Amino acid sequence: MSRLLVYRAGELKNDGKRNTRETSLAKWQACDFANKAADDAVQIHGAYGFSDEYPVERYLRNSKAPVIYEGTREIHTVMQAEYVLGYRKDKELNRMLPAWDQSQLIK
Repeated sequence: MSRLLVYRAGELKNDGKRNTRETSLAKWQACDFANKAADDAVQIHGAYGFSDEYPVERYLRNSKAPVIYEGTREIHTVMQAEYVLGYRKDKELNRMLPAWDQSQLIK
């Protein structure tokens, strides 16, 4: 689901449209699912989940970083709630963003 949300946000960006809501939703969901998956992996590994011998400990530590340091989950939860309740609306674009042109890629 997170991957599809990222693809949708990227598609809007490539089309030159505003993608604030979709990007926020993708970051929020990816943060939550990464944390849940890492927590489940530690529980499956038991005591070895906290050992440096297995990468599971690193996955849990890395998934906690956005939650603890950046507050990503809380910020994006509030943003999505504001969108749903109608308190937050995207402003009109000052200028039209250019659509992504695939022919400009270096081959």
